[in-house]
Amino acid sequence: MIPSPTKQEYVRQHRRETLVYLIVPLLVTIFIVLLGIAAVLLLPRQLQVGLLADWMATVMIFCPSLICTTVVCIGLILAVVLMGRANRAALRPLQKVNELAESVADRTAKAAGSVNSATVNAASRFAFLDRMLNIFELPVDDKDTKENHHD
Repeated sequence: MIPSPTKQEYVRQHRRETLVYLIVPLLVTIFIVLLGIAAVLLLPRQLQVGLLADWMATVMIFCPSLICTTVVCIGLILAVVLMGRANRAALRPLQKVNELAESVADRTAKAAGSVNSATVNAASRFAFLDRMLNIFELPVDDKDTKENHHD
C-alpha cells in the first residue's frame, strides 16, 4: 500500500509546478526581450531602427498570446481555481439535498400506493351500487348506436 502524501508534499509539488509552468517561461520571455534590446542598442543607429522594427513586428504578429492575452489567461486560471473551490464547497450541501429529495420521493411513492389501494378497496366494496344506479339510466338502443357509428 502506498502511503498518502502529506499536505506539505502537496504544497511543495504545487510550488514546483508553478515554478516550472509559469515562472520559468515568464523569465525566459523577459530574458529574450532584454537580449533583443541589448543587441539593438549595440548596433549602429541606422541598423538599430530597422532591426528593432522587424523584431517588434515579429513579436506583435507571431506572439499575440504572449502580448495580448496574458491577462485573459491569468483570469481563466483564476476562474478554474475558484470553480474548484466552489465545487468542493457545494459538495456536502448538494449531497444533503439529494438525500432529502430521495427520501421525499420514497415517502410520496408509499403515500400514493396506500391511496391507490384504499381507492381500489372502496371501489370493490361499493361495486353493488353500480348495478343499482344503472336502473335509472335510459335504455340504450343498439340499433341507433350502430346506425350512428356507420356514418
